[in-house]
Amino acid sequence: MRIKKIVTTMIAASSLAFVGVSATASINASDNTVQAATTSTVDLPLTTIYVKSASGATIYTTPSADGKVGASSSTLAKDTAWATTKAIKVGDVTYYQVGDGQWLSNNEISFTAPVVSLNKTMYVTADGSVNLYSSANNGYFLGTTAEGGVGYTVYESTTDANGQVWYNLGQNSWINGQYMSDEKPAEKISMSATAYDPAVLGSSMGYGGVAANLSKYPKGTQLKITLGDGTVLNRTVNDTGTFAYSNPNQLDIAMPNSQALQFGRQNITVQVVG
Repeated sequence: MRIKKIVTTMIAASSLAFVGVSATASINASDNTVQAATTSTVDLPLTTIYVKSASGATIYTTPSADGKVGASSSTLAKDTAWATTKAIKVGDVTYYQVGDGQWLSNNEISFTAPVVSLNKTMYVTADGSVNLYSSANNGYFLGTTAEGGVGYTVYESTTDANGQVWYNLGQNSWINGQYMSDEKPAEKISMSATAYDPAVLGSSMGYGGVAANLSKYPKGTQLKITLGDGTVLNRTVNDTGTFAYSNPNQLDIAMPNSQALQFGRQNITVQVVG
């Protein structure tokens, strides 16, 4: 997931939580307090923490200056993710703020995202191969790759420290989620291409189109065209020329005449993207 923005994680949406969700349970400071001799408050950069306790993490009140901490009857579910920017140390326990007057104990949280079990096919969206790593967090390159356009079974997902999703392709071979999709990439077709200027022919269609055999690519089809030098053109079929009509494996790409004269004939790859 290029997420991120994947910040996207593969934690189930129903369990994902963020700062701003308020606890509704009441605080009973007289019955559920922890007392310590001193407190120390620290401001943190924006940090994501995760509930690791199987029974959930207890929500505590803001520790007082004399080290008293009230515990609520409300908890945050296991594997939920929370943002924090402040910590208070009370004796040997550090509490992290996850909301207004809401704190979690370091005994019940982790800074490492949980691993979510999966068993489904996903596809590599990159044009070439993608490196596989030993871990989602600072793993080393395994020397193996996943091939673009190929479907792989993914068994687990997690997020790294930057919030980028990673997928386990088996045997701890992890791939960056920005190169993965649930949808199979469009088939790439090798074709030949020439260029023409519609204006020279008296047309006002402009240069965003391409002429194609309409029985193969009807008008309105959106194409991703990769030229021989790697240049990518996104064009919409809006015309058909005599040559393209009789040559289904050729496209005529609209561009200004000066460019069209230099374009010549090229081998290209074509994908339908819409």
